[in-house]
Amino acid sequence: MLDIQGRKYAAVTVCDVTLYDLVSHYPVMFFDTLQVTSIEGAAETTDIQGGQGNATLASVSHSKTVDVTFDDAIMTMSSLALLTGGNLEKANDAHKITMTQTELVEVKAGEDTLVLTESVKDQTYVWVARMVNGVLSTATRSIKKLDSTNTIKISDLYNANVETEDSIYRVFYQYEKGIEAGELSELTVLADKFAGTYRFIGDTVLFNQYTGTNDVFQIEIPRLKLDSSYSMSFNASTEAIVFSFKGKALRDDLGKMIIFRQLRNENASADANADSEIWDGAYNTIPAEKVALLENGDIKGLGEFYPVANETTSA
Repeated sequence: MLDIQGRKYAAVTVCDVTLYDLVSHYPVMFFDTLQVTSIEGAAETTDIQGGQGNATLASVSHSKTVDVTFDDAIMTMSSLALLTGGNLEKANDAHKITMTQTELVEVKAGEDTLVLTESVKDQTYVWVARMVNGVLSTATRSIKKLDSTNTIKISDLYNANVETEDSIYRVFYQYEKGIEAGELSELTVLADKFAGTYRFIGDTVLFNQYTGTNDVFQIEIPRLKLDSSYSMSFNASTEAIVFSFKGKALRDDLGKMIIFRQLRNENASADANADSEIWDGAYNTIPAEKVALLENGDIKGLGEFYPVANETTSA
């Protein structure tokens, strides 16, 4: 039965969002760092007109849509994979991931060796540019592809000579990582892959004006098609990047697009340190019994008394 008015609520916080796979029903992503979650419902209306004066005879609603947007303050590779529809892989010894590196290397006068932080990827070239008066010179390259090593001989570079003074070089090279200290992952965005469709569950709380407490509120979208569009902006300001997820609710087999659930806790106390039960009488005064307040205002004794056992006072 529909309440004429019902309880009044205020939305005071964001949702925690979980996305579930439609086939396996496994949770594939959990967001608990969202900044804002917005749901916009819309529908189009067609007016039917006729008769003298061409008055409006009927107004028919159709093309109902539900659009969802949730902005995540923290990026993860997993959430970025969902947004782009990309293929996420983690490095291991059987599948190493190639990283591109550039670093400055200091070389003493007369020395012929550049010592790198990482070992060069096997059978790859290395590019080296000497810094002269704060400006990088034209880059030179290793004459041939190198075996995996972290030491490069200047004499093995094309048209490069050992310097008679201390020098600084910028080295450009590739290296590989497997299962080592730190985790390395790689996300590949393919031209024919897009963001998928998931079951959306949003959990939040609403402020109950009557009790002064927060009641549980849940939003379910049985089929949410994520939008594959995204924007990434890296800047020097203090504002962190926000990753915005957008989606459109699709109707399921039963015609459902969105479901709202509310768990009212009318017996709750506004005291943040209290639960749905209170003490009848002063807690530290005998006698006192734990009671529950029923929705109709009656008190129900719970059979627990304070103190639970006789107290002995030691001098």
